[in-house]
Parts: sequence; structure tokens; C-alpha cells
Amino acid sequence: YTPKMVHAGDYPIVTDSGTVATGETIVELMPVSLGEDGKLKAITSANIKDVYGIAAESKEAGEELVIYLTGQFFGDAIEVPAGTKAADFKAPLRKLGIFLVDTETQ
Repeated sequence: YTPKMVHAGDYPIVTDSGTVATGETIVELMPVSLGEDGKLKAITSANIKDVYGIAAESKEAGEELVIYLTGQFFGDAIEVPAGTKAADFKAPLRKLGIFLVDTETQ
């Protein structure tokens, strides 16, 4: 076991949970979106502005997933989709109360 340095400060952390949508696989520390059906989906490069939170764990379709709704994270710790970088998520996540640090070099 190798611990990850993900939390970058003492900003309050709030979590919630939801069900992973059919056909989805969510990876730990991946930004997620909330579908119209109320289920959690992996974020894509096309819907960054729809980010809802960050996955606290890895889960498969139909499983309950804990997500971070607020907090302060190192940008290089989050799992971003192909074709994006952590800096692309800085502004959309800030609106939720999730703050990324050290994203300029990501």
C-alpha cells in the first residue's frame, strides 16, 4: 500500500454518495457528472462544465459511490480524461467548493 497525497489543505471536506450509471466505471479521484437520471457518470472532455464532484473511490455500474463535494486537492492527484489536464478543471470545480492547487504544470 502506497498512500496518495491528495488533500492539499484544510478546506472543509464534504462528501455525498450516489449510484454509478449503467455502463460506467468510475476510477478513484476522477471528476464525475450527475446524469439526468440522478446517476453518476465519468466526466469527459466534452462535459467538463457539468462536473459534479470527485470520486473518493473506484466503483462499477450499479454500485454506490462516495464523492467529494468540497475540499482542496493537488491537481496531479486527480484522474482526468484523455485530452484534458487538471488545469482544465480548476474553474469548474472552484464553483463547487473544490479547489485544485499546483495545476499550472499539469
